[in-house]
Order: sequence, then C-alpha cells, then structure tokens
Amino acid sequence: MSDSATIRRESTGDAALDEILGGGIPTGSMTVVAGTPGSGKTIFALQILFLAARAGKKSIYFTTLSEPAIRVLRYMQQFPFFDLEQIDKNVFFVDLGAAMREGVDATMAQITEYIDRHEPCFVAIDSYRAIGDLLRSPETSRSFTYDLSVQLIASSATTLLVGEYAHAEIGTATELAIADGIIELTTSRDELASIRAVEVVKMRGTGYASGQHFYDITTAGLVFYPRVRASSGDGRARTEADERVSTGIEGLDAKFGGGLPRGSTTVVQGATGAGKTLMAMQFVVDGARRGEPGVFFTLEENVEQLRGHARAVGWDLTELQRAGLLTIAYTSPVELSTDRYLANARALLRSTNARRAVIDSLSTLALGVPSSRRFKELAYALAMHTRDEGITAIMTIESEQLLGSASLWAHGVSFIADNLVQLRYVEVGSCLARAVSILKARGLHHDTGAAALEISSQGLRLAADGFRDFRGVITGLPLQDR
Repeated sequence: MSDSATIRRESTGDAALDEILGGGIPTGSMTVVAGTPGSGKTIFALQILFLAARAGKKSIYFTTLSEPAIRVLRYMQQFPFFDLEQIDKNVFFVDLGAAMREGVDATMAQITEYIDRHEPCFVAIDSYRAIGDLLRSPETSRSFTYDLSVQLIASSATTLLVGEYAHAEIGTATELAIADGIIELTTSRDELASIRAVEVVKMRGTGYASGQHFYDITTAGLVFYPRVRASSGDGRARTEADERVSTGIEGLDAKFGGGLPRGSTTVVQGATGAGKTLMAMQFVVDGARRGEPGVFFTLEENVEQLRGHARAVGWDLTELQRAGLLTIAYTSPVELSTDRYLANARALLRSTNARRAVIDSLSTLALGVPSSRRFKELAYALAMHTRDEGITAIMTIESEQLLGSASLWAHGVSFIADNLVQLRYVEVGSCLARAVSILKARGLHHDTGAAALEISSQGLRLAADGFRDFRGVITGLPLQDR
C-alpha cells in the first residue's frame, strides 16, 4: 500500500519541496525545522502557514524569547505570501515570552489555551530551541516535548518546531528524537558563493528524497530545487523508434539516414568558430518553421548577440519568438546552480511544450559546476529528461584541438549522446575549410565519411563532394590524391 493511501499530507506551497518530502508534510505530524541563523527557517514556517490561511485553515504562530512577534510581523510583510487580512482571522501570532519567564507550567498552559480556543490545523513554535534552553535538563525537556506532542496529537494539528540547531546537535537534542520529522536548512560557502541546502533527515512512516537538495531565499520567499537525480521515467510523450526529425541542414539528414531519431540527444563537438552554435540554431529554427516549439539554452551569448548571428544568415529570431515557437534562455555560468538550472530547464521545456532543445554549450556549463561528477550528472539528467519528454536535443561542446590528429574529447560526457557529430578545421591548400563527420549514431546506419560544411547568408549546408579528391580529412591534415 502506498504512502498516499495511508497518510494525508499538507502542501508546503512549493511543488519541488513537496516532491522532496514525498508529497508534503504528513498531516498531524510534529516536524523540527532546524538550521543556523539566517538559513530561512522563519520564512519557511510562515510560507506554509499563510498558504494554509488562504485555504481557510487556521494556524497559530508562537514566538518565544528569541524574537518578539512584532518584529517577525514587520520583516515578513515584505514577502508576497504575507497577507495582513489573515492576521487574527486565520493566522494568530502569540508571544510566549511572558509565560516562559514564569516557568514551564505557565508556558504549557498558554500553548494549550490557544490551541483549545482556535483549534488550528497548523502550529509553529519559533524558536523551540529557546524553550529547550529554558528547560535546561534533558529529562525536563523530554517530558515537556512529550506532553506537548500529546496535546498536539489530540488536536490533530500539524506542528513545526523551529530552532537554531547545529548539525552535530541533531543526534543529541531530545526534542529531535521525539519529533516525527526533521528538516535541516544549512548555508555553506563555495569560494565566493553561498550554497543553501535542505535535507530531510527524518520523516517517520513515509518515503522522501534523501540527500541534500538546494534552495534560494528570494523576494518571493524560499524556492526549492530537488537535487539532480535520474529521470523518473514519467515523460509526457512516447515516440516510435523510427520517427525522424530533420536537422534543417542540407546534406546532414542524409548522413544520418533520414534525420535524427525523435527524442535522441546529439552532441556536436568542435573547435571555436567551427559552426557549432549556428548548426544548433539552424536545428531549432527549422523546427520552429515546421511548427515545433524549441528552446535554445545559451550560456555564452545573450539574446541580442544570438539575434545578430541569426540575421547574418537570414533568420529572424524575433518573429519566431513572438509566435511562441522559439524561446531563448540565457544563464550566466558565474551565477549557475546545478540543481536550479535543471529545475528551471525542465519547467521551461514543459511550459513551452518544446519538441526541440539546444544546450549551448556544455563546456561553459561545466564552468559553473563545482565538480566533474556533478557536471556529468547534470548533463546526464538533461539528456534523460528530454528523452522522456520526446524532445530532440542538441548539445554543443568545445574541443581544444584546432588542427591535427582527431580525438574524442567531449568533456567526458560522450556517453550521454545517442549521436556524436565532429566539426573540425582542415587545411586545404593555404586555406582553412570546415569538415563534418559523424563519429557515433546509436542504432543507425550512417555515413561516416567527412563532408565539407559551408556557411553562407542562407545558413549551413553540407557539400558531399567538397573533399572528393582528399584523404585524411578526419585527421584535420588532408592529403590530395594523385
């Protein structure tokens, strides 16, 4: 029997976090929201409470000696989830400071009074750590937390105990042992950047996505991004194995035996200036002209630069954008977060109903990823997602070699490619020409011979006879047959 059949859940208001939690926070559970100061614990709790309030559910937000309720209200008003009309209607702020100075019994009495009076669906205590410090001994703390949990279970309220707990304390604090769930928010440094991570340490009786995931504190509140994982395989489209997609480049479809397989991933590798970006752009432009929406993810050139390159070969990208057939998404590699990038890319592909996609380029994408392993995970996840969605993708990658012996470099991600296309310069006489060859085409009978790539005001085309009288073209050092 599945969790969803036996355990009701409360949405956090963030679809990605609900996914991480296995569908949301179990109804009636007691969950500790742990983290260091500044990690966003208070924002986290209030986002959930105001979401519930808009659905007509009552919540009580207890503040303790750590921060007065009036200060919390003042700072939370800057976020769009905050709704002043819900205060004292569906969200009740209660300051426990005076009761805590009187002692444990007075504190419990005030909590009980408000729960009995309002019968809330949600209760948050911020900071519960302050109550733990007041209780001092582990025995008293355990007894108080147990009595509180019994009270809350009787009321069926879903409870968030917010507190400043260091990671090392998670295994020792008594309230964390009693709690049904533990959600840890952390902030760490990665060179000059701050990395915010969320981890579900514990969620009793339910499945969840283990490991660290990531989040940002934005003007809208906390936004979560599930960590890069293998595709769930629940894609919206399944395609026939023999369905082909035109590249839009004269001569290239024939080399693939009729075009690219629908849902496949093609990596285009080549030296700088060899024509990788134009080849990928012609692919999405051709799709747009056929009524297939496409997304061009760029990390090197912004939208205006790409429009300028397109105009030079006779393409009006602005017209295609206005028609909703082409979306250009620029991301600076300096500000790139692996999991955020994947989450945003998946959302954009679905919202635009994309049938074609380009990542330009994997080389620049690697600059924004902290490790080689994380980069390969991201590239793999992108390829698997587009495949599951029936999206045909091209990913460009730069090779370091300009001329000379051929090599399969591809930044260690050639394994993700169904097809691998090599663009290279060849020296013909005293001039440089461009050559195209297919190094890999999974499951396809394809032409492995090199063809000349011509770039004109009409775009790209292959001239099959461009190297008819030469051998050694693929090595980059052709010799003319005598």
